Amino acid sequence: MIQSLKIRNFKNLSGLNIPKLSRINLISGKNNVGKSSLLEAIGVYVDDSELFYIVEERGELPKYSSKDTTEYLKPNIEAISSLFTNRNTNVTEDNIIEISDNDDVLSLRYVYYTEQETEEDGNIVRKAIVFDSRDDIATGDAHLALEIIRKGKNKAIVPLERRLDTIRLGRTKKTDIASVIRVNPESFGNLYIGRLWDNVTLTEKEEYVIDALRIIEPNIESLAFLEESPRIGRYPVVKVKGVSKRLPLRSMGDGINHILSIILALVNCENGCLLIDEIDNGLHYTVQKQLWSVIFKLAIKLNVQIFATTHSSDCISSFGYALKEESNVEEGRYMRLENKLGAITYTEYNLEELKIVAAQNIEIR
Repeated sequence: MIQSLKIRNFKNLSGLNIPKLSRINLISGKNNVGKSSLLEAIGVYVDDSELFYIVEERGELPKYSSKDTTEYLKPNIEAISSLFTNRNTNVTEDNIIEISDNDDVLSLRYVYYTEQETEEDGNIVRKAIVFDSRDDIATGDAHLALEIIRKGKNKAIVPLERRLDTIRLGRTKKTDIASVIRVNPESFGNLYIGRLWDNVTLTEKEEYVIDALRIIEPNIESLAFLEESPRIGRYPVVKVKGVSKRLPLRSMGDGINHILSIILALVNCENGCLLIDEIDNGLHYTVQKQLWSVIFKLAIKLNVQIFATTHSSDCISSFGYALKEESNVEEGRYMRLENKLGAITYTEYNLEELKIVAAQNIEIR
């Protein structure tokens, strides 16, 4: 698990330091304060293959219209700069993104490189030779790249004269976390959900999913995915006690479909890291206590670390209610991000403070 987190120069998180994290971490704060950026930073830290997914999801990935590689450089720089604080594109030692947990540091920076032939074990190989500035290069053409390093090794060089959507990363994963899954209300489609369901069909995890759906509809007996057409793809249907025909889950409201996304992601993320943006999306406050109880139970059982964001005081109060259970008290942490004079900071609330918040309806969102 990630024990602590320091983030430097990632989007609007120019210097965020969170000294202690738990298994389940709930994050709140006003709009544009950096909640989603925090989830994105964690995703990149765990697995660098998240990098271009984030760029594309935020609408920053270039739409290439030419095969001329000389035309790729400028739009690629603009796309990658969206990850850096103030969109800084300088090739300098201080313009570097760092995301770390104690001494495990992932860093990203712009560099120049040349490809040179070197001899290794009697074989001639071409390797990328990295320089901090163009002035350092004595011979050969200088090319701009993004360099990705974890713990001073596992180096990846991303040439910025190539199409970013053709580059495959994933060489600098955090080795003690099996996988990272992100749940986003805008991009978690039926195709992906269907694949997650296939992974747990006919296992005990299947029943975990159905039990979670019963938070909203207690009479659900079973769940399946059908394919309506190749264009629409697969969609979930349920068998409900006392109803002769199967019912599309989408006919039962946004809340139950959001629960399906969360729990399917959770049971597919064993020994991994789960990132949930707007965890309370579409959920009535009356079901949130039960949902948090299920989340705590499964996260502990499956060894999943969770980071979730919310705007809802009901969600925060429900989280505090679940945290009061003896088995959960050491497993959860609530924090609020704030913008103080342009710097994003965090404030942590302990269980006793959350009890006061719930009792007096104090605004801590």
